[in-house]
Parts: sequence; structure tokens; C-alpha cells
Amino acid sequence: MKRSLFALFLFLFFGFFIYGLILNRSPLLIIPHELVPRHPVGFYDYSGVLHIHSKLSLGSSPIQDIVRAGQNSGLDFLFITDLNFYDRPLELTGYHNQLLVFIDGKYSYLNSRLINLDVSSMDHLTGVGRAQVVLTDLLNQKNRSPGYGVFILAHPFKPGFQWTGEYPIGLDGLEIINLRHLWQQAWLHHRTSFLWTLLIYPFNDRLALLRIFRHPRQEVQLWDSLSQRRPTLGFSGADAGSKIRAGRNFQLRFPSYETLFNFSRIHVLLRSELTGQALGDRKKITSAIRNGHFYFSLDSLANPKGFNAFVRSSSGDTYPMGSELPFSENLRLTVQLPQRPLVPFEVEVFKDGERLLTSSSVETEISLHGPGIYRVQVQVRPSLPLPDGSRWIPWIYTNPFYIRP
Repeated sequence: MKRSLFALFLFLFFGFFIYGLILNRSPLLIIPHELVPRHPVGFYDYSGVLHIHSKLSLGSSPIQDIVRAGQNSGLDFLFITDLNFYDRPLELTGYHNQLLVFIDGKYSYLNSRLINLDVSSMDHLTGVGRAQVVLTDLLNQKNRSPGYGVFILAHPFKPGFQWTGEYPIGLDGLEIINLRHLWQQAWLHHRTSFLWTLLIYPFNDRLALLRIFRHPRQEVQLWDSLSQRRPTLGFSGADAGSKIRAGRNFQLRFPSYETLFNFSRIHVLLRSELTGQALGDRKKITSAIRNGHFYFSLDSLANPKGFNAFVRSSSGDTYPMGSELPFSENLRLTVQLPQRPLVPFEVEVFKDGERLLTSSSVETEISLHGPGIYRVQVQVRPSLPLPDGSRWIPWIYTNPFYIRP
């Protein structure tokens, strides 16, 4: 009996090891490889990550190590947002080789968490007690001073941190994708699948996280709802800390910063190149973010650089995503993919939260016949290794176009 059990154990062990080696070599090629991905015509695409914790708060590593992880991942910029850390190390702001680093913050507010980007006025960042009072005032201002920065609601449906009541007019945006919340949901609702993800993570971290990713339906519905009341930015947030508690005194560094930096990013679209001058480049990136000139994507599926969506008027003027403009005759929305995917794909155009069009073309162009809030999603259908098989996975989400009456 013991020999039989031992033989079964060896069979399972070596079977899993062989499966892992196969998984390690699974390419999951979504679009053809390019030596140098091209910028979209008329724009420059720069990718980065926000919502990152260092050892100063919830993370496992010092900022210098996180910067190195960002450099190794090929990021153009990243935002460090430590929780309730008011003495921010602003001396680390700026370029680190080719990587532009922003030192901002994430703050407790009531039962929720607010990410605060591009801050120059520090009046509201003098301690938790005062912050509650000042943040209440700022969030109820429609036109506050730009110095207070951009306020983003983090993980709006994470248990224990959910917003209650009306969403204030001073809220600029919300996280549509929060990677930590996604894998926590997988643990709560698909525990066996999550444990399988942990087992295969050392062999192929990319596939391990892709298999548990689900379209953030609740967050997208909230985004669509808020966007119809006022412009609302949508973000992907890493919520990266590379730390999981596995007991009272034991922690795992999982997932790694590099894995999360490569999984999902925001892509800002600029009219001119970054120059390497920190002050000017900071303004370019933060201005693009404030105006919604960016999309977010699962870069782990494929590098989307070269993607674009824009509205063109009859006079030839081009308006990037996030733009707000009055309706006029002959407005056209154009969506361009970097290349034709090697797997089934769909380009979806939504108006006021309802799907208006589905296309399977590399370039899609439609006439806009009336005012509304328009945004674009792209999804692909790769074949994941067993036991998962083929399924639709969102690849790209644009910020909306606001076409007014």
C-alpha cells in the first residue's frame, strides 16, 4: 500500500513538473512580434503604472528597488502611492535613467481609500485627522485649485473599503482594474482555481495571473453611470506591494513588482515626445492624465503600443480620448489596432454604457449620429493551456469621449 501511494506521488509530481515545463514555454502570442513597436500616427504612446506601495507603508521593498523593477520592466513612468505616509520622499521625484518617478500618495477617507496624484499644495496632507476634514471639503468642490491634485477612488468594490452614499462631484476618477482586488476575489470565490494559479506561478507568472483575470463588470457599470453625470477618469491600478501575509509572522513576496508592472499599464498619448527634462515631462504626463488622454490595458496579453481611438470633425480636427466637444454633423470615431491579432478579437464601441457596435477590423470607423458618452473596449480570445481553454479576455479600455448637445 505504501509503495503504491509513493508511486502515485512520484507519478503526480513528475507529471506536474512536465506540465510546468510545457507551461514555461507556452508563448500565448496575441499579435505578431515587432522589434520596435510603433507610436500611433500623430501621437506618442508612453506606458506606466500607478498605485504602488513601498516599504514605507504596505509594500515589501524600498523605493530604490521598486525603481529598478520599473526600469527592468521597460516602464516610462511610475507613481509611488504609499498609504497615509505624509512625509513623502520628494527628493526621489524625477528621472532615474529613462524612468520618470512620481512620489504621490494614497489616503484613508471614511471607509475608502483615495489615490491623490499630481499634488503641489500640501494643505490637505498634514495628518489623518485633518485630512478627513479637508478632503470632505475638497471632494465637494466642482472647481477646486489644481494644486490639490487628482482624486481617484481606489478599488471601489473591495470588501471593507466600499464607498457608501453619493459619489461627490470632486471625485475625478476611479480604478476600474485593481490587480490586488482581482486576485483577492479569485481567492474568495474560486479558491481551487486560485491555488492552481499559485502552483503554476513559478513556471509562468504571466499565464498564472491571466487565467484568474475577469472583466470588472461592477466597476465598469459604475464608471459608465458616473461618466453620464460628469467626466470621470478610468484607471488601472497595480496596488503593488509584493507582499501577502501567510501567517502571523510570515509573508510571501507575491506577486513580484515586475510581474505586476508587466501585467497591466496605463498608456498616455502625447502630441510631442518626452524630452528627458523632468519638470516639463511631468507636466506632459500629468496633463494627459487630467484630461483623460490615455487608455489602460492588459499588456501581459500583448503590447498595445500603436493603438489609438480618436474623433475627427468635418474640418479635419482630431480629438483624443477624454475630449469633450459639442456635437456637429459628420463627427467620426476611428479605432486603430497596432496589428491584426492572431486570435479572435472584437472592437466594441459603447454609447452611454450600451454596446453600439462590434467590429473585427484592424481599423474601425463609425459616424456619430448624436450626443452621448462614447468609449471603446477591445477583447481577444486566446487559447490558454489546460485546464482553462479558450475564453474572451479584455485587452484595452479607452477613456470616454464626451459629445455634448
